[in-house]
Amino acid sequence: MAVWQNKWRWDTGYSADSVEWCPVEPYRDVLVCGTYQLEKTAEQDTSSKQTRLGRIYLFIINKNTTELNPIHTIDTSGILDQKWSYHTIMDYPTLAVVTSIGTLQLYRLTNESGALELKLWLEHVIGENILALSVDWSTNKTSSEDPSLVVSDSAGSVHVLKIVGDGLKVVGKWESHGFEAWIAAFNYWNTDVFYSGGDDCLFKSYDVRVPDIHTTSNKRHEAGVTSIRSHADVEHQLLTGSYDEKVRIWDTRSLKSSIGEIDVGGGVWRLKWHPHKRDTVLAACMYGGFRVLRVSDQTEILSEYLGHESIAYGADWQFDSDLVATCSFYDCKMHISEVPV
Repeated sequence: MAVWQNKWRWDTGYSADSVEWCPVEPYRDVLVCGTYQLEKTAEQDTSSKQTRLGRIYLFIINKNTTELNPIHTIDTSGILDQKWSYHTIMDYPTLAVVTSIGTLQLYRLTNESGALELKLWLEHVIGENILALSVDWSTNKTSSEDPSLVVSDSAGSVHVLKIVGDGLKVVGKWESHGFEAWIAAFNYWNTDVFYSGGDDCLFKSYDVRVPDIHTTSNKRHEAGVTSIRSHADVEHQLLTGSYDEKVRIWDTRSLKSSIGEIDVGGGVWRLKWHPHKRDTVLAACMYGGFRVLRVSDQTEILSEYLGHESIAYGADWQFDSDLVATCSFYDCKMHISEVPV
């Protein structure tokens, strides 16, 4: 088993649920960590509307790093998910963020003042009195000046939006799930196609050219569907993760049943394909810690990391090294580890 060598640990202040390395050159040493926390007074007073606070921390982590210190901090509403576009948009690395007040925010990574920082570029209200739960870009494989984003929400809906100039245009809304739509994601090989997973245990696929309906609905998961990830380098390959503690491998040409599965010992909140090793996957497994998996003819667990003391929510590979960022919720921790694979 490959050994995780922990290099740094950092206290995130609020509960941490998202870590994402920038995929765009020359900024691949840039990492964001997103946090989410109920205001203490809201926890004590059930009659008041709950206020969820959040912060985005921006780091540079490279061979010169000796300790973790954010170079920029943004106070915002609670962060539920963040994703970098794999390609610049109008020459800027761009970060999509979804929040506890139902908004989609797009931030540009800028260097105008001589120091890197995130600047809010666009903001769109997905809905009132909902949480925006997940976000994905259509452009993880191919670049586009007018990329689309898919956002899921706590009311069970899925939204597709497109960047048009300096604005966001709504392409459509699908009322998909009876409970929370935990996850939505594109097929990176055919970005008219996208998927969603919900707390109703359903895994659905859609085509934006067929508005208002799903094209398939799969009932094979034994609990809520919490993670979906298309493979940008292997056509037709898709992963799902579920509260049922299984990672399933799918061929997108036939979504009636998965072509493989593996039990990872915890509810699967995040799945990330390795940027260079096609059969290697990083999984955040909630109460089961973090795992590195090999997904091939013989699917297996290659290594595990149990160094966090709370729910394993956020995980990502750095694009140019063996570094992995992980974060956990109630203990408010972010770890950077070296993971040879």
